[in-house]
Amino acid sequence: MLLRRFATSEVVEDLQESGFALGGSRVHVSVLFCDIRGFTSLSESQPPEETIELLNTYYSLMFEAIESHGGIVTMMIGDGLMVLFGAPKPLENHADCAVAAAKVMIHLLDKFNVGRVAIDKPEINIGIGIATGEVIAGYAGTQDRATYTCIGDKVNLAARLEAHTKIENCSILIDNATRDAIIDKNNTEVIGYPSLKGISEPVAVFSVSPS
Repeated sequence: MLLRRFATSEVVEDLQESGFALGGSRVHVSVLFCDIRGFTSLSESQPPEETIELLNTYYSLMFEAIESHGGIVTMMIGDGLMVLFGAPKPLENHADCAVAAAKVMIHLLDKFNVGRVAIDKPEINIGIGIATGEVIAGYAGTQDRATYTCIGDKVNLAARLEAHTKIENCSILIDNATRDAIIDKNNTEVIGYPSLKGISEPVAVFSVSPS
């Protein structure tokens, strides 16, 4: 089906079961943001055709990790991804799924970088932020053109955590709600209560080891 090329299977199934209507509902999910480090400089240093080829390979790897853990990509902006775990279809242990997907994303990229280094290409590094809690998820846009997305404080927090990975020099950061929800906390380490742009309330932040 052509529609599945432009929407995830979960969104297609939701449309088939519930029909299309603008608006959203409150759901409890885990939100993941991912971004390539130094992508602007990288894209300026190579032909645009090579950048598109790189992005396509990168997306293939990231989607493999995300979809195998029940996540759906709701937004692609350049090299950035926004991912939901737990909507539009409920997902048990969505925080665990989000963290597991993040780890696989790092591992797949590590393998990809081995090949890039072998042909004298720079490594690709990413930052991932994950936050868990209530958001408003649904279809936003117009009757003619809409997208499945979500809004809320947890969405903003996940985006800020992803940006903060640059400062902490780590790959994965999660909020305290995500850490509280995951079963295996052994590979987490407390960062503290960093100042995050646009986040007024103090939030306990933890790093996650990809290993």
